[in-house]
Amino acid sequence: MDRKVDQLREDVVLFNRRIRTQRAGHLLTPSQLQALAHLDREGPMSARALADLEQVAPQSIARTVSILEESGMVTRTVDPQDARASIVAITALGLQTLVDDRSRRSEWLTAALAAECTDAERDLLFIAGRLLRRLAGTPEPAPQESLMNS
Repeated sequence: MDRKVDQLREDVVLFNRRIRTQRAGHLLTPSQLQALAHLDREGPMSARALADLEQVAPQSIARTVSILEESGMVTRTVDPQDARASIVAITALGLQTLVDDRSRRSEWLTAALAAECTDAERDLLFIAGRLLRRLAGTPEPAPQESLMNS
């Protein structure tokens, strides 16, 4: 089973790397695109909430938000509930950049599926995608007792 799990992990990493190469002519990093995607899906939020969604340190998301703000992709406003914090929102330019990026990646994936997969294989991939999404929501396992006492 471990070899199969290792192979699956490697397959997912290779696919992820390949689809990330399909860009829509922008210079945004994967982290910046992911931040825009969270803002698109979830709506305006605090930088702290965005850092939590991204699973990064607040300092990391602060840099990402600053770059996106300088590029006109997001705006920051004072949080009405905490004047020390700000609310980050995606702009029309940020949304258009995200839409263009998603479109380019979807075009590539559509062409690759048509060229490389049978109807049955495509159906299996769509099922696998739903399973991968479900696995992505799985909580972290609790530390094993034996590792804690080592």
